[in-house]
Amino acid sequence: MDRAEEFIQLFNRVEKFISDLVGPKNFRPFAQLVDAASASNAAVCANKNDLKQFAMLRNAIIHDADYPSQIIATPSHEALQRFKGIAHQVMEPTPLIPTFATQVHCFTPVDTLPTALSFMRENDFSQVVVRGRDQRLTMITVEGITKWLAGNMKDKNSLSNVILDCVLLLEPPGCFKIMGPDESIFDAADAFTNSIHHEATRLYAIVISENGVDSGQPIGFVTPWDLVYNPNLH
Repeated sequence: MDRAEEFIQLFNRVEKFISDLVGPKNFRPFAQLVDAASASNAAVCANKNDLKQFAMLRNAIIHDADYPSQIIATPSHEALQRFKGIAHQVMEPTPLIPTFATQVHCFTPVDTLPTALSFMRENDFSQVVVRGRDQRLTMITVEGITKWLAGNMKDKNSLSNVILDCVLLLEPPGCFKIMGPDESIFDAADAFTNSIHHEATRLYAIVISENGVDSGQPIGFVTPWDLVYNPNLH
């Protein structure tokens, strides 16, 4: 199989995959399929501009005026390899687990604030996970801690007795998110991006639970820093 045939076969697979995501509808041009799928699929959304560019290459390779369509050009080796990478990202995006699998330490609401602060300092964390009294996962962040300190500066001697329950009351809704192990790195990146552009609350971290719900066992952890600086994602 030459490069042109390999490219066209792969492009057709990608087009069918995206079409299946959109669902059975009347025929849509490829660019419209990509736009429609981007609304609900983070991997397609992250690659939509490249997908549209490669659709133009596909049109350049095949001359549709003839029937059956004929291949009239050949993509470069570099172009084919790049499209293979994009196709893989779209159809088989990297899942959060095992990439971000880690042992997650869960504090309790009655653990003291100094204990959590020591853990954060030792591990260079900006947040810690807490298993609430209702057994659901929640989070203590530097923002909540700062709010508590700002309101209690007059009574510095009481810090050693402060329990995390007191700080949890000050944590802004939406400061963390729960995701499942099969959700992709693009889903995680999309969540952080949306928190910047559409939400008032900063998303500090994503906790990955074994079943994707806040009552599950945490098996991984993702921060924006992890997505930017993880060498396995570039």
